[in-house]
Amino acid sequence: MVTLHDPLACRIAEATQAVFGSGALTLRVRQACSQYERDLENIRAGRGIRALLIAIVGAKGQGKTWIARQLVHSPSVRQHLRSGDLQSDATTRLAWIGPVPPDGLDASWETYHACPASEMVELGQSYVLLDTPGVTDSDQAAAKLAHEALSLAPVKLLAIARDQIRAAANIELARQIDGSICLPMITSVEPAEMQDASLASDLRNLRDQLTLLAPHTQLLDDLLIPDFEITGDEAAAGDALRAGLLDRWSSLGLNPTRLSNASEIRQQTAARRLKSEVAKVISQELPQLAEAVSQLHREAEQLPARVMASLLGSQSVLETGIRIRLRTRLVNDTSLMWFPYRTVLSVLNLTHGAWDRIVLALTGSVPSLFGALTSWARNVRQGREFSAEVNDGIRQRTQQQVQERLQPLCDQFRRTVMKLRPREQRSEQMTATGSQMSLLGIEELQTRSREIFEQALQRNSTASWRVQLYALAGMVLFWLLMAAPIVVLYREYLATTVSVWTGREHSLESFPSPHPGMFLTSLVLSLLPLMIYCMCVLTLTLNSRRISRVASQVAAEHEQTINQLQESQIIRIQFNDELLEQAEYLLTLA
Repeated sequence: MVTLHDPLACRIAEATQAVFGSGALTLRVRQACSQYERDLENIRAGRGIRALLIAIVGAKGQGKTWIARQLVHSPSVRQHLRSGDLQSDATTRLAWIGPVPPDGLDASWETYHACPASEMVELGQSYVLLDTPGVTDSDQAAAKLAHEALSLAPVKLLAIARDQIRAAANIELARQIDGSICLPMITSVEPAEMQDASLASDLRNLRDQLTLLAPHTQLLDDLLIPDFEITGDEAAAGDALRAGLLDRWSSLGLNPTRLSNASEIRQQTAARRLKSEVAKVISQELPQLAEAVSQLHREAEQLPARVMASLLGSQSVLETGIRIRLRTRLVNDTSLMWFPYRTVLSVLNLTHGAWDRIVLALTGSVPSLFGALTSWARNVRQGREFSAEVNDGIRQRTQQQVQERLQPLCDQFRRTVMKLRPREQRSEQMTATGSQMSLLGIEELQTRSREIFEQALQRNSTASWRVQLYALAGMVLFWLLMAAPIVVLYREYLATTVSVWTGREHSLESFPSPHPGMFLTSLVLSLLPLMIYCMCVLTLTLNSRRISRVASQVAAEHEQTINQLQESQIIRIQFNDELLEQAEYLLTLA
């Protein structure tokens, strides 16, 4: 098997081998790749000729060798260039004509005619002529040589007989000369037709055809050569050819830079030609391959929207998380100076859902106290879990959903591709190395999700002045009740102190000594109204209608953000599957 070196050829051959195995189809593709590498070598090196190479190309019997003879003055060389209508006069080998021979001349299918530059038509620079066999020659070897030669020269003289302007062979020639500088030479034109409208129409159609099929070719003006068999003056026909060639050549302005650009264009054209040929070879298998790939991609395009829709969970879960965060924000916004209102509010925040049990616990119900502590622990855990969900949980959930939904389709894709291979090469363990896939853009979505959530909380949190007003009212309520026994105690204490200093009292028993239970009772009696007040504040500021509105806003902004990220391809499915990559690459060739 021929070893390939060019990156494009290796890439195509590798993809074909991976998808279609080692059958006849892959062999044909490798042959096309080998031909492409030979074309590249011809374009880049030009067989080592350090001069401009001009190839005379065309179908069989169009007068190519006669054109070559008109560009040579040396009689010894001219006599070796035979042309005519007989089979024995047909060119069957590549004929190199010029001052320098090509590298690696193969005498079995090439001939070199040494001709000094002074014995050739002066074109302003040194050049070598290449006379090629006809691409339509019935001799397969000669036709193959003609096709090989089409990639050698940057400048091509395209010989087309007048009666062959509409021939189908011109289509194949046009594809092969794309990227070159081309001068169409119309031979055997009857003198009476030189100004004929039908000839002008045929020439326009020919140029349109060449332009369409070889869009990167620089076409020079057509050169009409009269049919000397009718005029009987071959010398005049040769003079017309040389004069027309020099006229067009003078306007061409060839220089090394232009030739270098032409070489790059020809290389690009050769690459496009290879891709087109490979697509033609695998065309029968493409529909099945395309369907398998498109089915996988259709699901991959729809999956991100489905996965993203489930990221925030149900409406009730979202509302719960928002309620937790708004309660926490309310507590944090309450200043520490509002004691004990802030303390009671913090406790109620932690024991959300257990307020009724707290009331019972304060009356001495141990089971209710245990239930309150359990609810507090659960609330703390739920708050942490929701925070972790917002910050880090998205990636795990999405990856799991992507894997579960796409893996069966990837397995189905591999089974479909294996059916394209020869039966003996179909793998029985094709799913052993499962496809790896991931949903990209999660980090960006997480960042924006946090921003959306925080902005929504900022917009809908209780105003700072209202928070402080609630706190002031709560503190006043508590101290109005709690201060009464303290005021009485201090009043009696101060009265006794005054009596002592004035000499009316001399006994320590005169000072008040309240029982601790009195202060505990006062504290409980003062805290109960404060707790009820705090419950009312939480209920008022976190009512269900408000929480539902915030949750709807958050969900709507997430949906809009997800759509934007999908449209910009930030959120997308990425496959890490070599077989899929190879199949997609082959489809791009078509």
